[in-house]
Amino acid sequence: MDAALEDEARYLHWCFFGRAAGARIVERYVAANEACLAGGHSALLEKIVARRLDPEAIELVLRGKLPLLTQKIQILFYLAECQSDYYEYFVSQKAGRSAALLALAGSLLKTAYKYVKGAYLVRRHRLV
Repeated sequence: MDAALEDEARYLHWCFFGRAAGARIVERYVAANEACLAGGHSALLEKIVARRLDPEAIELVLRGKLPLLTQKIQILFYLAECQSDYYEYFVSQKAGRSAALLALAGSLLKTAYKYVKGAYLVRRHRLV
């Protein structure tokens, strides 16, 4: 079970942060899953990791229907946000209202794209 959780931690971390997860994050992710989610085993989640699907897009579409995926992403983010080398992922240092409005508009477009992609992945891979 630990090997599956370790692979899951590494894959989710890569998807959200675009880099390999450190040993400390993986170790704490496994421990948090065992403590908070009793291991948090899900055939659906295994399918997402094994097929290397986009967890962000799928979570957006299945929000509320697949709480385990949401909880696992939250655990990963809780572990990352308290480490200084993840600071730039959680705090913007850019100044200016124009930059913020452009970033917001870009985020809206990205969210729409992720929703369409997630709906396609859910249907294509028969996740529900």
